[in-house]
Amino acid sequence: MLTPFSNRAQAGEVLARSLSRYAGRHDVIVLGLPHGGVPIAFEVARHLAVPLDLCFLEPIASPHGDVTLGLLGWPPSQALHDSVISALGMNDELLRQATAQAWRRLRQRIHHLRPPAPPPALHGRTVILVDEWVAQSHPLRDAAGLVRRLGAHVVVAAVPVGSREGLQTLTEQCDDVICPWQPMPFDAPSSFYADFRLVTEDEVRALLLRAWGDWGTAGVDGPGAF
Repeated sequence: MLTPFSNRAQAGEVLARSLSRYAGRHDVIVLGLPHGGVPIAFEVARHLAVPLDLCFLEPIASPHGDVTLGLLGWPPSQALHDSVISALGMNDELLRQATAQAWRRLRQRIHHLRPPAPPPALHGRTVILVDEWVAQSHPLRDAAGLVRRLGAHVVVAAVPVGSREGLQTLTEQCDDVICPWQPMPFDAPSSFYADFRLVTEDEVRALLLRAWGDWGTAGVDGPGAF
């Protein structure tokens, strides 16, 4: 079977060509999903000459950890599954405790992966969400919904490779879905990259620092373009 991408960096370069209409626009920001989506998002942001940051998702788990009550996002956002909470008969205090625990987990992830800096402002902007692949029930759909809650004007999902079914699910939350490689049948994601080694926390932080450059020169809304 043909392996379309030598590694994530090369996949990001290919993806950036499909996103060329967003290049150099002051309203555009790229958000990569950790860990594997970040090297791809770095190349997309670099080629488009727009800012780069991260997008995190953290489930709010029920007290026994067997049911998801909602999602937390970063940049800071929240979406509760009201029907699930009602069916479980959870009171406000239990929900508050579950949400607080999820925020602690999310802050810990952010601390490990992202250098200290204010979250980017997304209101009125075009947000390009990037990951390494998409199939059914992929986090990109939830990320798009949370980004929309933060006031993003246009939400774009961008992946180098994806299944047609998975890409279709993104159209419910996204204004644009970009995927240059849509194989049939869709195999294991690792089969589309010659080099699919794990991306470490250190690599994610290093890429963000490269993208941001000197933080002291960045604008108040978050990291600048590079």
